[in-house]
Amino acid sequence: MKFSIEFTTTSLKELKKLPTASQRAIVEDIVQLESDPFPEKKKVKRIHGIKFPCYRLRIDFSLDSFRVFYGIDHSIIFVLRIVSKKNADKIIKIIKKSSFPPDI
Repeated sequence: MKFSIEFTTTSLKELKKLPTASQRAIVEDIVQLESDPFPEKKKVKRIHGIKFPCYRLRIDFSLDSFRVFYGIDHSIIFVLRIVSKKNADKIIKIIKKSSFPPDI
């Protein structure tokens, strides 16, 4: 089954703030979710305590690490947030309060 990917306005803003090299690598990993939204166990983790299926994709670089939070509704992957590792816990609290599927 092939999935389509939708970015929220917030996730696009967060992506655009990153350096170009980081943007490319993150987008490449996100595009791979189209064919397999649950790659390696080390890279993807389900976020518990949220009313909808929400996952965290870990993307590590030599100097920094990012987390991509996404939810799945039918055959659509919604990229909710793209944040640095240090801000991931704050974002989980925000996602818990949000509605799904998001208003794009």
